[in-house]
Amino acid sequence: MSIITKMKVLAASASVAVAALAVPAQSQERETLWTDVQERGTLRVGVAEAPPLMVRDPLTGEWSGYFLDVMEGFAGAIDVEVEVVETTWGNMVAGLQAGRWDISSGLNRNPQRALAINFSIPIWSYEIGLLYDTNNPKISADMTTLADFDTEGMTIAVMAGAAGDLSITPQIEHANIIRMDGANEGRLAVISRRADVFATDSDIHRITIRQNQEWAAQVLPEPAIARQGIAFGLRNSVSLEDVQVLDIYLEEQVATGNIQRLYEAAVDEMTAE
Repeated sequence: MSIITKMKVLAASASVAVAALAVPAQSQERETLWTDVQERGTLRVGVAEAPPLMVRDPLTGEWSGYFLDVMEGFAGAIDVEVEVVETTWGNMVAGLQAGRWDISSGLNRNPQRALAINFSIPIWSYEIGLLYDTNNPKISADMTTLADFDTEGMTIAVMAGAAGDLSITPQIEHANIIRMDGANEGRLAVISRRADVFATDSDIHRITIRQNQEWAAQVLPEPAIARQGIAFGLRNSVSLEDVQVLDIYLEEQVATGNIQRLYEAAVDEMTAE
């Protein structure tokens, strides 16, 4: 019995009770995702820049990061190879729905997205931080809430379509918001003072701070913003059984501490120079 068959047996036993009770309002064709992936021989993973989850080398165009490491491990478990498909955060859900890739990497779990796609279990936690230049005269140590930054003349950078954009934008009434394609552009906006703060994953900012201790700092607003789990996204047409195959693999990776080790290795590599 192959690894994928074993995992499907476990997934099927876990979901049989639910399936027996469920009476769908209308029939919906379910895709056999992992069978299709195995027939093709590649697992197509949608990626967008978010260090250290996913990192694009500007010189070679190659992708790395600990979320990709997790996908490499899962692909090995089902005897296929990873095929990276580059996209943007604004297209991460739409491209998945359109079938341009099989799985979206590094998505925050929230109710709005869950209406459109399936999610795996979360393998990491997320919280929005506000990266800023300590030499910026507009920002002082007593600014601890998002409202403190929502003032006339303040500019907040977000990654277009990412969790920071979706969470921050509805709350801003006075500050200016500019949308960037990726994390590097957001960081550069703060350096150039095109933006006063960059609102995104606090883990991204921790790397920037380690690399630029002479100027970089972040505020973790209270109350917390978008404190959510980060997971992998799958189309709604993917069967519960196939979702659970992925969940079983991820659950073990979290429980054994492998996700933590991959994260620490990715951060060390990025901050080694």
